[in-house]
Amino acid sequence: MMDLDRFAALAEAYGGDVSRWPADEREDATLLMSTTPEAAATVLARESDLDWALDAWRVPAASANLQAAILACAPAERAPPWRGWLWRTSLGAGLMAAGVAGVMAGVVVSGAVAPIGELEVITAAVSAYDTLDVDLVGDV
Repeated sequence: MMDLDRFAALAEAYGGDVSRWPADEREDATLLMSTTPEAAATVLARESDLDWALDAWRVPAASANLQAAILACAPAERAPPWRGWLWRTSLGAGLMAAGVAGVMAGVVVSGAVAPIGELEVITAAVSAYDTLDVDLVGDV
């Protein structure tokens, strides 16, 4: 059960709007407001004036001169030191990848054009003579 002193302390800390108070305190505050409505209303009204004033206050915009002075004092933007290193190494890595891709393409193409083993040579020779009417006898 909340007493009036605790109610006043919560109103001072969280304002005159009970919905802004911590959730576990709201039920006890509502019960106190129903048992002593005049005292609770006085406390809430006193803190509601401050809530209204704080809610109505807005931060004034900075003047153009102040913005210019802040920007003039700001340090210049610098590129991170790793950016130059990354740029140089990525160019080298790209050239190396292109070279490797060229070598691999050459290997694939050369394997498709020229037969590699003895069996492929025999197969190529047999298929060339396949159109002729030749009987192959014996071991190949």
